[in-house]
Amino acid sequence: MPSNPDGGDAASRRDRLIAQSKSAALAANTRDTDSAGWDNWARWAADNGFSDFPATPEALECWLADLWDQGMKLNTLRTYLSAVGKEHDGHSFPNPAHDREVRQLVNGLGRIAADNGITPKQADGLRWCDILLIINCAYTPRHNQPGGRLETPEQAVRRAEVEIALIVVAHDAALRCSELLALTWGDADLPADCENGTVWIRRSKTDQNGQGATLPISKFTAEALIRIRPDSARPGDPIFALSPSTITRRFKAAAQAAGINPANISSHSPRIGMAQDLLAAGIGLPGIMQACRWSTEAMVRHYVKEIAAHHTPAADYLKTQPPPPPPQQPKNNWHDVDIRHV
Repeated sequence: MPSNPDGGDAASRRDRLIAQSKSAALAANTRDTDSAGWDNWARWAADNGFSDFPATPEALECWLADLWDQGMKLNTLRTYLSAVGKEHDGHSFPNPAHDREVRQLVNGLGRIAADNGITPKQADGLRWCDILLIINCAYTPRHNQPGGRLETPEQAVRRAEVEIALIVVAHDAALRCSELLALTWGDADLPADCENGTVWIRRSKTDQNGQGATLPISKFTAEALIRIRPDSARPGDPIFALSPSTITRRFKAAAQAAGINPANISSHSPRIGMAQDLLAAGIGLPGIMQACRWSTEAMVRHYVKEIAAHHTPAADYLKTQPPPPPPQQPKNNWHDVDIRHV
């Protein structure tokens, strides 16, 4: 059979395409987390005289116990174990990360954590009532300049308008931080004479194939975006050229200035607040799933559990119950009391 002089190049292109496609199947954050998990395991295995591949269930149990002893959070531990499992998928030998004893260890650590009151912290929601407090004091100058100096009125206005736009668009469209930072001016439809605007989400955590979604924003939010749009803005320019850590820092600062405890405020807080607002407005789980682009009802229940008890049929029933009459206080006839027995 005659040789194909381009066969080598074609095979190389094919191999690159396969590798690129498999890599693109995972979000960048997932790839980074998987890499961190595998690197942690590989270092530990080398330091403790174990083979990193194939791993043994016994070695994984020792690794997980060491991570736990070092204070690693349970969710991170599970994520790292999943990363090791992915490296062992598709081979002829059993996947050690799926071993019954290993899974039993992880489940047991979860029970120990729960018994000790250690549960994953959920970010507090920024509901619309909270956002109104933030808006009302956003323009007040703050001591956030170098050396703790007070902002000038002009600096306070610029900071406040970006801060307000950040929070209200994240709330209205129930955006994840990555979606908020991916927004460009071309993704925002901001008609001045319309009741609502829209933003286009090109890709999200639950839409890895990039089908996209058009999400409504209020007239107030559209106007907030218009106020911060530069005259020279191009469609491909990001609306918020910030980092995830800066988003969290600004949300915390805005909450604190409004008298809201910032301890559990995160970049996720406006999204959680929107889900809670929808539940309080009587929107059912399917509607909240659609608005927040969640694939399961379990996610909705997780994020609205703080207020869900107040919006159940039982809670509605209790609100309809008339209050009982005040208790009748017994009347004491002190003339009939023998003080020797008091």
